Amino acid sequence: MLKFSRAASLAAAVFASAAGAQTVSFATLPPGSIMHAQASVIAKVVQDHSTLQVHVNGYDGDAPILDAVNTQKADFLLLDVGEVADAYKGQGDWKGKPMPNLRTAITLYGTQMAFWVKKDSRIDSIAALKGKRVPSEWAQQTGVLPHTTALLSAGGITYNDVVKVPEVNVVRAADDFKAGRLDLLFFAVGAPKVAEVAAAVGGLRLLPADKLPDAERRMKKVRTEYYFSRVSPAPNIAGVDRPSRVQTIDVVVAVGSHVKNDVVYEFVKAMRENKKALIEGHPNFSGFDERAAGKRQPRLPLHPGAIKYFKEHLTPR
Repeated sequence: MLKFSRAASLAAAVFASAAGAQTVSFATLPPGSIMHAQASVIAKVVQDHSTLQVHVNGYDGDAPILDAVNTQKADFLLLDVGEVADAYKGQGDWKGKPMPNLRTAITLYGTQMAFWVKKDSRIDSIAALKGKRVPSEWAQQTGVLPHTTALLSAGGITYNDVVKVPEVNVVRAADDFKAGRLDLLFFAVGAPKVAEVAAAVGGLRLLPADKLPDAERRMKKVRTEYYFSRVSPAPNIAGVDRPSRVQTIDVVVAVGSHVKNDVVYEFVKAMRENKKALIEGHPNFSGFDERAAGKRQPRLPLHPGAIKYFKEHLTPR
């Protein structure tokens, strides 16, 4: 039996090699998060349109995702560019502890994030959160802290003005909000978890982030990559009942410098040239601009394999 198993394994390896298949690991947030849902769609599209096999791994937070790719335990990752750039530069939560092996593979779109309260809540603005229970610290998902800090700042307040409730990650915080232990929900717009929470609490109401005339400038003081973009009501978006401007930051697929150029080239090619398949998997990919896929991120360099692809197909921005 042992000899047979070894022979079978060898035959499988030979077949995979002959077929040109290679398995890569794709690190992202845990199931229930919008990042995990989208990483799963990306994995399928890449597998359907390349020789690569993609295995999605969910981690409890940003730090283990970034560490996995930086230390070659994973190959690709899906996160917002601000957090990856901080890690690469050794800034923010990674001050003095840079992760030099991180690179950009492809820029996808601006991910939208927002504050919500229960639909019947008396809280009608970010400023009205003073004295209310707000998720904080984000022990495992440390990259969320700049997002929430910047949104509070956009509304003219800080964490010193609210009751800070330490949280592990956004999924746990969403469950605590649902259970009545928080007065505020923070999550990505369009995430399945937001729909789940909205159904459980009798509806959600989005808190406007742009009430102050200098709201965007206030956000950018926390992290330069933040900007506002518009979200409109849609069947797949819970908690949005009118066109609103929400916090936004670019989402990127990043990659380790250890990954071979031809693998990155193939991964990027499969994604950029199959937008329709991405949208069929998740509607948020409708915001993916293939012309900006090679966007030069100011604090995170492109992988050489990505540079080769974009030089052949478009001029990186």
